[in-house]
Amino acid sequence: MIKVKILNPTLYRNEPTFRPFHFIQNMLRDYSIEITDSDDYDFLFVGMSDFIDKKKPLNESVEWGLENISKITGDYFLFEGSDSTSLMGGYEVFEQSDAIYLFKNQMLGTQQEYKVPYAHNKWFWGDGSDLDLSYDIPDDLWDRIKFTGWNVGQLVANYRQFQPINTNKEIDVCAIFRGNHDYNEDHSSRNDHFYTEHRKGLWDILEPMKSKYNMIYNRLPFEEYIRNLWNSKISFSPFGMGEICFRDFECMQYGTIMIKPNQDMVKTLPNIYEPGKTYIDVKYDWSDLEEKIDYILSNFDTLNLEINNEIRKRFIEGYDYNKLCLHWYNIFKNLNNVRQND
Repeated sequence: MIKVKILNPTLYRNEPTFRPFHFIQNMLRDYSIEITDSDDYDFLFVGMSDFIDKKKPLNESVEWGLENISKITGDYFLFEGSDSTSLMGGYEVFEQSDAIYLFKNQMLGTQQEYKVPYAHNKWFWGDGSDLDLSYDIPDDLWDRIKFTGWNVGQLVANYRQFQPINTNKEIDVCAIFRGNHDYNEDHSSRNDHFYTEHRKGLWDILEPMKSKYNMIYNRLPFEEYIRNLWNSKISFSPFGMGEICFRDFECMQYGTIMIKPNQDMVKTLPNIYEPGKTYIDVKYDWSDLEEKIDYILSNFDTLNLEINNEIRKRFIEGYDYNKLCLHWYNIFKNLNNVRQND
């Protein structure tokens, strides 16, 4: 039995980072893995709140993180649990640490893609910020960056409770989401404007279309929102601070066709995103939005069932707790290979 202890499991971002382990804790014992509170453990799991402080400038955050983990004795893994492919703040600590692995919920697919400088290392924000970051990741470190085996879709258990697909929907377009982000900085670099430009930009593009489509927009209380979502043919799921968000899975749960910026650069496990099959993709700047809306509405009776059934099928197959347990069994099973290579 491999014994694992989670350091500060409820501390700020550590809680959602490690929440899936709470769901599968008992099942993991069948895979020879035990989550323990004891100091008698084989591996320590260290969440991002213990080695990344986004309130500090980047260099100070890295120094702070390295100081924290220097106090750890024994083997440990780092978990950078943010909801984007960015490596900002986590990779800098990882490359200078003794961590066996760095775990991410989602990644860009290749080392080459990380060599391109982007604002906060987020490809969808472009460049030209005061904190453009790129990473030249050597092979040995690239091989030690692993998927956690989950993303936002594993954080809410009731996403498995699918609602009947409504075939008599009254609303064409649901554009209910947060458009404006309060002023925010990460590592002393402002980032709320990237969020707002993308999301409020969608509302601006939709404004002249209100006479063309039956549309509901802005924000609503959650219960009212999901009633309208179930009654909508299309819903938008814009990027936020990351690419994958809760709305993706709310659309799936309530049987609404999702329009979302193309996800092809985003690699995650499980991955339910396939343009034209599980969602309808658009460009990040929304420039092809109207033609995609018209395509869905013109073929709605077919797409309503095909897309919603397909994304649910892939969710059931991928977001399976036994598969998640097996993923972690294989992490530990293959660990000796890493140690031999070291």
